[in-house]
Amino acid sequence: MNALYEALLALWEGREPNYSLVLGTEGGSEGAVRELVSSLWVKCYNEGKRRICVYSYKRIPKHPIPLLLDARGTVISWDKDGPHLLAYPFHKFFNVGEIDYPNGTPLYAFEKLDGTMISVFWDGERLRAATRKRMDIDSPFASKALEMLDNFDPKGHTYVFELLGPGCGSPWVGVREEVDELLIKEGGWRLVPLAKRNMNDLKLFPLPGPRSFRVRDWGEAKEIAEREGIEGMVLWYEEGTVRPKMYKVKSKRYSNLIELLNQGYSGLARIILKGKLDDIARFLDKRVYEKAKLIEEKLDEITKATISGFIEDEDVKEWLSIDPERAVEEVVKKCLRENCRELLS
Repeated sequence: MNALYEALLALWEGREPNYSLVLGTEGGSEGAVRELVSSLWVKCYNEGKRRICVYSYKRIPKHPIPLLLDARGTVISWDKDGPHLLAYPFHKFFNVGEIDYPNGTPLYAFEKLDGTMISVFWDGERLRAATRKRMDIDSPFASKALEMLDNFDPKGHTYVFELLGPGCGSPWVGVREEVDELLIKEGGWRLVPLAKRNMNDLKLFPLPGPRSFRVRDWGEAKEIAEREGIEGMVLWYEEGTVRPKMYKVKSKRYSNLIELLNQGYSGLARIILKGKLDDIARFLDKRVYEKAKLIEEKLDEITKATISGFIEDEDVKEWLSIDPERAVEEVVKKCLRENCRELLS
């Protein structure tokens, strides 16, 4: 049973919820359940004689309360007969160490993709798609996924995909300056299957979409993620249950580089100086990458020209007297934004 759905159904029917299922405790109160429900993000859409609502937590749960774990893009319709569970994508699962540490070897270790999670399901009338917070009605990402899945039949399942493309995921989150939008390549769209959930018994199973790895334990998974320069891994220790035991491991190296990339040309300059350009090449516009690569190849010459005072720029000269390394960074940023033809020729 989806704990959020059980809570809403019990409140609608005027009975006490199953506290063990909803709160994860033997006892509880209706007031505590109502407080949790009222804390959720809810987006509803009126469609004829029913309302379709997407539920998600506003803040990442600090404790494994089932109602909150199950409010991660769950879609429920409401009509005169009460609530009906339409889609139940992933439950919330935690990073290794947030709640506990898993033992043993995972059944599956998949690359954690940095995009937008999409759930695809049948709403009783037609195929629908939703992100964690919005339906295809007003989410361009859910709408795009639906367009890519023309004639798809979920056959009584909620399918979970990762949508990869312009605007999806953390590499695009912080790019706000108009000129810096040119950093990110426009690229094509990809829809990668992650899992499917049977809506009869709510059992969840992985799908072979992302790159998979063989790992002995979560420690090796983290080492491989750091070495490969990927965002991280999703580890499945169970399958075929309502909330299978799953964990995430994240790469600090990846998150640091993406944080820099989201700073625009300033961050890209630091990435070049760290010698990590090729680690984020897949995110960059082709022309930006080519210019950045040329700057990387000429970095020794740029550094010498900067230290010798050859660069006629007030900001660079000011930094040169305070912090020569920052002065070089300013020149690299200037070369990225404008041009350094005399240095790059």
